[in-house]
Amino acid sequence: MGSALTVGVAAALKPAAVIAETAQQKADNAKAQADKTQQKLDDAQAQYDAAQQKLAAIGEEYSEAAAKLSATQGQIAELNQQISEAEDAISTKEGEIAQTQKNIEAKQKKLGGRMSAAYKSGNQSTIDLILSSASFEELTSNIYYLDKVTEQDKAMIDEVKGLKSDLEQQKSELEQQKATLEQQKAALEQLESQQTDELAAAQAKQDEAAAVVSGLSDSVQELMKQHDSELVAAQEAAAEAKRISAEAKKSKKSWATTTNTQVLGNGPLAKVTAAAASTPSPGGGLCAAWITYVFSNAGIGHFGGNACDMCAWWCGNSVSDIKPGMIIAVESSSSGTTAGRIYGHIGVYLGDGLVHHNVGYIKTDTVSSWVATYGKYMTPRCGWLGGIALS
Repeated sequence: MGSALTVGVAAALKPAAVIAETAQQKADNAKAQADKTQQKLDDAQAQYDAAQQKLAAIGEEYSEAAAKLSATQGQIAELNQQISEAEDAISTKEGEIAQTQKNIEAKQKKLGGRMSAAYKSGNQSTIDLILSSASFEELTSNIYYLDKVTEQDKAMIDEVKGLKSDLEQQKSELEQQKATLEQQKAALEQLESQQTDELAAAQAKQDEAAAVVSGLSDSVQELMKQHDSELVAAQEAAAEAKRISAEAKKSKKSWATTTNTQVLGNGPLAKVTAAAASTPSPGGGLCAAWITYVFSNAGIGHFGGNACDMCAWWCGNSVSDIKPGMIIAVESSSSGTTAGRIYGHIGVYLGDGLVHHNVGYIKTDTVSSWVATYGKYMTPRCGWLGGIALS
């Protein structure tokens, strides 16, 4: 009789269980798709960040090239000013040389006129000056005077010629200075041409990098929209699976009451403790998966869903009422990870005030520390996973 009744209960419960399992599978698939898109989004974001860094580096290259070109152009402008000043100085020297040449010619003309007049008059004034000498000493003095006058005229002409020579030397030096400046200018103009080409190349690289950044930005935006849509779908599927599971459990509870069959019973806490010690981490961001494996390895049952699901389905007690064997969970974690904010975080309390949980490795925290770390956004709760009391 009891065996037949059990078969009947199983047959009646099977459709609801299958529906619940199918709904959970849809929720898991939706979450997997959202996770896949999240990975694509992370990859695209990484590429975008790298492209942004490359664009920034090219921008620095462009700024450096522009600064060098500007400095070269400034040097060319300064040389142009120096060349202009040298040309003005040369022009001034040429004017001074021309005026000095006129002075030389005038003095030469004056001396020539004096000599011509002396020749035409038979140099009578000189003879008169000599004959009028009253003594030999006066004669000597008069001859010395005539020599001095001639030497003075000659010295005056030589002085002007020397001035002209100095001016021509100064002009030559200015022309050499100008030639040197023009050579420097030619070298700088060649450098300016090279730097202009480098600046144009940097501009082209900058434009190309900016186009890449723009394209990646569009890809990131599209993936963000896709991920948001898939995340909503995953949350809706999880909510539907939760609703169907609740209905299935209600149906199961109804059958258990009718048949006076004990569906929920006490499980071995020692096996869960041993399984928690021996079950390795399945990886970062998979806290709920580790809980599933622990309870499955302990033979308690296989319970799916993420931390948010398990918290909503099985955790109805305040953490102050926590007992060994209970799970402790929060629907949105304040740990700082994206997965934690979306899917929450979960651990198992095995006594001695300690919570065991997966964070990429199996970590042990005090209850108060766990609550302080993960419970800033939402209040953590605890309960029996699957409704099965272990203590």
